[in-house]
Amino acid sequence: MLASLLLLHSLSAAVAADPPVRVWFNSDGHYEFGDRAKVYAQTADDGYLVVLRADAQGHVRVLFPIDPDGNQQIRGGKKDELKGRGGREAFVVDDTTGHGTVLAAFARTPFQFDQFAKNGHWDYSALDDSTVRADPEAGLLDLVQRMRGAGDHFDYDVASYTVGPPPRYVGWVSPYAWSGWWDPWYAPRIAVGLRFGDPYYYRPFVGPGRWRRW
Repeated sequence: MLASLLLLHSLSAAVAADPPVRVWFNSDGHYEFGDRAKVYAQTADDGYLVVLRADAQGHVRVLFPIDPDGNQQIRGGKKDELKGRGGREAFVVDDTTGHGTVLAAFARTPFQFDQFAKNGHWDYSALDDSTVRADPEAGLLDLVQRMRGAGDHFDYDVASYTVGPPPRYVGWVSPYAWSGWWDPWYAPRIAVGLRFGDPYYYRPFVGPGRWRRW
């Protein structure tokens, strides 16, 4: 009986344990073109972090640290928003449709960025890898492994976001109850209305009124 209780306790403790590293988005990772995406990360222990993003075309950008000589340390048990340059959101969504991937890697010792740096900034030509376009997770993992060296351990988590097309609409407002010959597309008056679909149809208007181990 005692052995069974001890086993249940150890199993519950294992389930409740925080993963080594987690990464996630605001808005559940659902965006439209031009949205400002927030990215969050949390680690179970103190250590070092690097976060890479691959957009829908497979272009790689480093979200953290902002510069290769920046501080890559992170405190364990604390939720961190990964800010962009100037304290802005992590990135602006520049895809019109598709999926993007963000990978966060955590290690006990610093990552080495020398081969990916140029004049104090990230060398994105060095980060360009055709395998990222074919398999984003595998391609980003390969880049992180090159930042660690052969045999060096790290943990990682990966999250994907989606980009959907924005709704098609046009709106205007008119202060006049009777429009007469007025055409809202040419006159400088203001109107309230919506138009969906083909622009050559009529124009209605209204008057006033998982983390993983590597």
